[in-house]
Amino acid sequence: MTRRLLLMAIVCGGALARVSGQAAAPRVFTAAQADAGRIAIQQNSFGACTDCHGTSLTGRTGDPAERPLLASLPADYQKLIQGNGGRVPAFVGPSFTARWGTRSTKALIDEFEKRFAPPASRLSAETRLELIAYILQANGAEPGTQPLTMSTDAEIRALFSAIPPK
Repeated sequence: MTRRLLLMAIVCGGALARVSGQAAAPRVFTAAQADAGRIAIQQNSFGACTDCHGTSLTGRTGDPAERPLLASLPADYQKLIQGNGGRVPAFVGPSFTARWGTRSTKALIDEFEKRFAPPASRLSAETRLELIAYILQANGAEPGTQPLTMSTDAEIRALFSAIPPK
């Protein structure tokens, strides 16, 4: 009897998996990496993230009253933001997933390397990966057991269970 119940459970589980037709979202970073990225953002020890993207990482819309005030930022940040019409893209939410959903984690890592690697910033490679892990988690990706590395290459939309892969 126990054997029959076990067999039924296996068969039913397999049938449910086929019906759902959706594989589990890949998990490409660890909880420790995402936590370290969150802490780095909160401590704002390097400025650039929250100065430009805000403490909630929602970016800037160009509103002159946005905090921190544009005039309070370093001159190079002001110039960069003004050159973008006062706008800075969000790292979280629908605009992030619209911009990055069909691209890969490797493309996002490469973008961070281009913009935030020394000497352009004081961010270490480890901190950049932690920030990316936090951004992915803040958008709904789940951590796993394997750390995010410079060579991790997964479609970003596949990491979020709410956004089905193409």
